[in-house]
Amino acid sequence: MGQLDVDVVVVGAGIAGLSAARTLVAAGRDVVVLEARDRVGGRVLNIEIGGQANELGGQWVAPYQTCVLAYLRELGIQLFPSFRDGSHVYVGADGVARRYDGHDAPLGDVSDAAYAVAESALDAMAKELDPEAPWEHPRAREWDSITFEAWLQNEVPDALARDLLRAWVAGGFMTKPAHTFSLLQGLWVIAGAGGVYELFEPEQCLAYRIAGGSQLLPLRLAEDLGERVIVDAPVRGIRWSEAGVEVDAGHVRAAGRQAIVAIPPNLTVGIRFEPALPGWRLRLEQALSQGVVIKVLAVYDHPFWREDGLSGQGFAPGQLVREVYDNSPPSGEPGVLVTFLAGENAEAALRLDPAARRAAVLDGFASYVGDEAREATDYIELDWSAEEWTRGAYAATFGVGGLTRFGADLRRPIGPIHWACTDIAGVGHMHMEGAIRSGEAAAAAVLALL
Repeated sequence: MGQLDVDVVVVGAGIAGLSAARTLVAAGRDVVVLEARDRVGGRVLNIEIGGQANELGGQWVAPYQTCVLAYLRELGIQLFPSFRDGSHVYVGADGVARRYDGHDAPLGDVSDAAYAVAESALDAMAKELDPEAPWEHPRAREWDSITFEAWLQNEVPDALARDLLRAWVAGGFMTKPAHTFSLLQGLWVIAGAGGVYELFEPEQCLAYRIAGGSQLLPLRLAEDLGERVIVDAPVRGIRWSEAGVEVDAGHVRAAGRQAIVAIPPNLTVGIRFEPALPGWRLRLEQALSQGVVIKVLAVYDHPFWREDGLSGQGFAPGQLVREVYDNSPPSGEPGVLVTFLAGENAEAALRLDPAARRAAVLDGFASYVGDEAREATDYIELDWSAEEWTRGAYAATFGVGGLTRFGADLRRPIGPIHWACTDIAGVGHMHMEGAIRSGEAAAAAVLALL
């Protein structure tokens, strides 16, 4: 294939790159999108179970995520509500499973009160932040200099309340141990959703799923872009000057007036830039790292837990399987349970041999919904840290002090090179919403220059 001459070269066909390309094409610009994988979608990935789509990557859509909702409407993609009818299950430190209904797990009066106070404190701090620039808050340096774990130990007197908050923030979103990231970094995730209610409550953050699987969104975007999207084209080099870029993707070479690099920032180290990027950008990339997540789907002939009046949703902050949800398709069959082994739980699980890991996860499912969970007809897992073109999930984040040192540089263009991905988004940070907003913002900046 010869060289392609376009207005803009987009690197990466995840949702951020595709939304950037869509915005540029709508404005009448010539675009090519170069994707390293043999597919589009990045950290969203469909799998077929029982002839129906399911997901091995990001999947849920929340009511606040207006950009995702608008894209789905425009692309003719339907949503369906996540199954949550019936009682939920909470497994305490004593290993006893307790059923409950409504929002709040049965922690006990003392732990409930401590949790409510701590959650309110996190919410108040997060709502003071500008999600587009949390590093500008007057207390940003203070909050960025203390680990989330240290804040829990200092401010939350109840161990059970600490465990649950640690499971939510560190395990559920940061996918790193709570002592490895700052309070400010954790608050940014909350601020990006609008508050703890929007981020923590399953009926909000896990409200809807996409009929046909979440990868249907990038697949439709790529379909509309047609031959502008080229897969199996890993970008290895970008030569740049104020006049434009020349991009080397092996069998594909492209030249453009501008470029949008729409990949997780931890992956840009695999691209050789000529001339080299400024030192501040290189240090920024070194300060970021992805979390660790194994997504697991267990398949059953039917969702047997529903017959027992269970929703399939459960929490156990002290267990290997800290959370579980009903991930069955809209038809209800086959039955599918999903969990995420994250942070130190993922690191421990990855040191087990596959058979032992499967047995441990199914034992965890059984603690929520009964012994029948051990009799899965299929067991499917994906370690996102082992994916060459992702190397972790859900997003690349800083350690202590990194956000105030480098936050203002995350989206800073370098010559004709602009950046986009959910990792650097404000509103919708770490979600599909953030990917769309980030892609559209980068495209707008490019259009202003073109």
